[in-house]
Amino acid sequence: MLHFKIIFLLFFFGCSSTSKPFFNIFSGKSYSEYLLEYKSCTGKGILKSKGALNGRLLFTFKSQRDSTFIDFSDPIGRKTLLVWVTKNSITARNLIENRQYDNEAVRELLPILKVLNPSDITKILWGVKPEEKSRINKSDLSNEDNFEMKFYRKNLGTEKRALAGIYFDDFSFNTSIKMDFKTRNRNLDFVDMKKVWRLLKY
Repeated sequence: MLHFKIIFLLFFFGCSSTSKPFFNIFSGKSYSEYLLEYKSCTGKGILKSKGALNGRLLFTFKSQRDSTFIDFSDPIGRKTLLVWVTKNSITARNLIENRQYDNEAVRELLPILKVLNPSDITKILWGVKPEEKSRINKSDLSNEDNFEMKFYRKNLGTEKRALAGIYFDDFSFNTSIKMDFKTRNRNLDFVDMKKVWRLLKY
């Protein structure tokens, strides 16, 4: 009986050796591949943070290539913060204080941007983990012992092992951010980014 089991295992692994390894459960597409297949990406989630931006906020996002708009609301549904992300910069507007933030001010408000580039934020929203060489901005945090950043995956809708969240902890300033995605939809249609852009203007 044992002899039969050994032969069966050798036969099974021998037949599967020409295909992808059985343990390679996840094989996600790159950001550029998604852009070829889809026109836009939308979704929603929850942001929990400690620091200058403190508390629990709900968010929705719309993204089209290198332009991304994120709308944050408090737990009772009041819009609190609007964020516009382009390839190289981020602009935000605090609706409670009626205050506009430029790229440098946003980096202080959201410490995760000391490590991630603006284009990395868009990639994460699309469900793509930034490459190691691009997501560590050494000009801001040269010592990686000062922070911890983790990406995690789970089934999201019909997508298996989707990029479903990110956790960032800056030990130097005792600040942290946890972003959990609840939905993500990659779409074949364009979204009206001009409409949401106007929300950032006074």
